[in-house]
Amino acid sequence: MNTEISPAQTITLAKIRHIEELERLDSCIAFVEKIGQLIHLIQAERGASCLYIASNGRRFAPERADIITQNQAMEASFREALQQHLHRNALADAKQLTLTSWILLGLDQLTSLRHQITLQKISFADCIESFSRLIGSLIALIFEITDSSVNSKISTCLLTLYNLIQGKEFAGQERAVGAYMFGSGSLQLPHQQKLFELIAQQDRHFDLFCQFGSEEVRQSWLALQATAWHQQHQKYRTKLSAAKDQQTLNPSSADIWFELCSQRLSAMWQIQCQLIQTMHELLAGLASKAKSDFEQTRQYLDAIQATPAAALNSTFFNLAIPVENALNFQTHDTSQAYPMASMITLLQQQSRQIAEMESELSDTKKALAERKLIERAKGLLMSTRGLNEMEAYKTMRSIAMEQNRKIIDVAENILAHHAQPG
Repeated sequence: MNTEISPAQTITLAKIRHIEELERLDSCIAFVEKIGQLIHLIQAERGASCLYIASNGRRFAPERADIITQNQAMEASFREALQQHLHRNALADAKQLTLTSWILLGLDQLTSLRHQITLQKISFADCIESFSRLIGSLIALIFEITDSSVNSKISTCLLTLYNLIQGKEFAGQERAVGAYMFGSGSLQLPHQQKLFELIAQQDRHFDLFCQFGSEEVRQSWLALQATAWHQQHQKYRTKLSAAKDQQTLNPSSADIWFELCSQRLSAMWQIQCQLIQTMHELLAGLASKAKSDFEQTRQYLDAIQATPAAALNSTFFNLAIPVENALNFQTHDTSQAYPMASMITLLQQQSRQIAEMESELSDTKKALAERKLIERAKGLLMSTRGLNEMEAYKTMRSIAMEQNRKIIDVAENILAHHAQPG
């Protein structure tokens, strides 16, 4: 019995692996969708909890209780989706699993946090920070899933989604801070400074969202900004931004502000759902194409086997056949492909497809790598200078503006300087 493995078997296996990768990606998208749903509800609970605390427990208690009930059901759904994700993605790396452990720890301790809020044993600022920490861990998991994607189109969609969700999170924090500012009746400079930082963070991520997003999602974003309620939101944001220290604010504006911000978050949520649906449809199309390609490959191999063996002799060592670019998975001139039906022709085509995918993936991977460097530099500033996250990012942004440089260049310089021996 001949058990020797052949080129035909391995090229067929490559096609099968590609189909399996797309199926795993679809599972990942379904899990990311569930993460996004959980984030959305936790943001709603944070908003209701902050208003509950700001009113000394006199308002939003019923609304908060309803949201908690929804969240408890969503938490159970998330855990189930997590189990399915890990079952279908046995190669989930250590970073994803570690982040997941942090998330599960946070979910396990949510009951205690909610009890503190009910008893008003936690400050407004700590309430925001506690929920934001959990949301931040969920968003970080989305980033790691994005970073592990090897399909260029899906990776770009995931990067678009990540920036939308991250921007939406800062918008949710802006809702809470602004509601507290109006509700307190007077402006405090630290709160206003926090608002400025949140607006800057939103702008950064929404710019990246538009940069990587399709024309369809960019049009949805423009439509959001053209709404009357969005213009009204900008007016109230200007009131908070232009107010002076200790200036009196109208407490009744807190409800209007909260509603306007909620409408804005809901509109972002609709775009988020649109993006998820686009990815599912895109994956369905890619999977269909991959399965068709697999069948064509099988037919092609059958045709090769019917070719007289003498016609295929020495094709690999025929130096007239250009294969070096294919061996290095570099894009090459398809007009120079070997004309005869052979394994060489099939392998050239496969190498070209992989090269094109890697080329398309490079911009997305570059953006992900830059984000990692910025986060590392930010963390270094936090640990060495005793800054919080916002302060560290603001420091880097200020340096970039003063020196007319990109923030990634500043981050690389910070890391390089730290790496130098004392």
